[in-house]
Amino acid sequence: MSAEKTEETAAAWMAREDRGLTSEEQDALDLWLEQSSLNKVAYLRLKATWHRADRLAALKSMRPPPPERRVWLPRMVFAVAASLLLIAGGVIWLRPHQPPEQVYATTVGGLKEVRLVDGTRMELNTNTRVHANVTATGRTVTLDSGEAYFDVVHDARRPFTVYAGNRRITDLGTKFSVFRDGDDVRVTVREGRVRVDILKNTALDTPLVAEQGHQVITKGGETLVLAKPEQDIANDLSWRSGMLVFNQQTLSEAADQFNRYNTRHIVVEGNARKIRIGGSFKADNVDVFVLLLHRGFGLSVNEQGDRIVVSH
Repeated sequence: MSAEKTEETAAAWMAREDRGLTSEEQDALDLWLEQSSLNKVAYLRLKATWHRADRLAALKSMRPPPPERRVWLPRMVFAVAASLLLIAGGVIWLRPHQPPEQVYATTVGGLKEVRLVDGTRMELNTNTRVHANVTATGRTVTLDSGEAYFDVVHDARRPFTVYAGNRRITDLGTKFSVFRDGDDVRVTVREGRVRVDILKNTALDTPLVAEQGHQVITKGGETLVLAKPEQDIANDLSWRSGMLVFNQQTLSEAADQFNRYNTRHIVVEGNARKIRIGGSFKADNVDVFVLLLHRGFGLSVNEQGDRIVVSH
C-alpha cells in the first residue's frame, strides 16, 4: 500500500473513531494496525495532529465572537465523509473511505492464511494469486489462478462473491474452496451452500446452488455437480495442512498433484502411469514419495536435472 493510501485509510479510521466504533469495527481497526508498522505510525501521527487541532479549536471558542456574526467550530469534523484535516498548516481533502484492493499471492509450495477486514478467513494454496476488495457495500475476491479456501463471515447485506474465470461463486453461509486453472474451475463445498453463476449468462442459464458435500466442476460453458463423501472432501482439502491424500488415484494423477507443490517435477512413463496408489504424503517431500514408489512397487527412479523420471 502506498504512503498516500495508508494516510487516507488512517484518516478514515479517525473519522469512524470520532463518531464511535462498534465492537466489529474496533476489531477491524486493531487488525489493520497489526498488519504493518506503517499503518500504526500513520494512525498515531494523525491522531496526535487531530488532538492538537481539537485543542486549538477549543481555545478559539473561548474568544468572544465578533458582533456582526457568530462562528461555530464543529467538534466532530471527521463525522462527515467529505471533511478537512489540518496537518502542519496544509489542508488534505478526505474522500469517503474506500479501502484499496489487496493482492495476495503464494509461490510454488507456499501456503498463506489471510484474515480479511470483515473477519472472513482465506487460505491460499500453492502458486495462487487473488485480489480482495472488502468495502462497506460489497465483498469480492477474484481468483486469478491457483486455489483458495474461504471460511466466510456471513452478511446478507454484503454477499461474499468469488470470481474465477467465467464463474461467479456467491456465499450463502458456508465454508468452501475454489480451484482455477485457466477455464477449469472446481468448487468444493465443505459447509453450507454456494450459488454458482456463469458470467454473461443468457436466459437459458440457470444459477446452480451447491450444498455441503458437493463439488462443482466447470469448463467453459459446461458444469458437472458431484456428491462426495465427507472423507473425500477432507482429502481434497488436506493441502491446508501441507498434506496430499490419495485414495486409489493413478500414479499419473498423484504426480500431477506433487508437481503443483515442487519445482522438481515427477514424470511417470509407460504402464507405471496406470498404477493406483493410496496414502497420505507431505506435499513438499517429493524425495520420500519416489523412494516409496521404488521400494513398494519396484519402479525405476532416475533424476534428470529438475525432472524425476519414474518407470517400470
